[in-house]
Amino acid sequence: MAGQAAGGDRLFRSIQAAKPKLVTGVPDGMLAQTIMACAASPDFPYIACAREEECIGVACGAAMAGERAIVMVQNAGLLNSLGAFATMGLRYGLPFVIIVTNRGALADPNGYDIEKREAFDAGVRPMARVFDFDASDFPDDLIPAAFKWAEAARKPVIIALEKRLGSLADSGAAA
Repeated sequence: MAGQAAGGDRLFRSIQAAKPKLVTGVPDGMLAQTIMACAASPDFPYIACAREEECIGVACGAAMAGERAIVMVQNAGLLNSLGAFATMGLRYGLPFVIIVTNRGALADPNGYDIEKREAFDAGVRPMARVFDFDASDFPDDLIPAAFKWAEAARKPVIIALEKRLGSLADSGAAA
């Protein structure tokens, strides 16, 4: 558990360094510590949504207003929201960051997650730029760098965090 809190704190610090106007998401076990830190932050609001496409709508609205927004969801949740992502985020070239917990990796072999991974690879990767990182080992400047890329490209960017073999993520540490 201590590793999980440390990983969540590290991702939170990277989010904080990017100076977003808001962070939105739905509950996710791998992101629980980060979500709690975002919700408690005085620097920006955390907007909890009931569905992932609502998160995309919130982020698109902020990006349309010229503000930085971050979405935090699981890979299956992003799949649920591809219509909103394509017709708003991609269509209008809105620079925001999506942090996805990419379930179904080799180190995360739950039977119910494997199809999520395969669908994510088949459905999301062809339409948007995805950068993959180990959930327990990513650069401290990950989220600021993601915003720089999204703003230069004038499109959303997806950061896919996954558990990897041989990493701290195997022992319970997660972003």
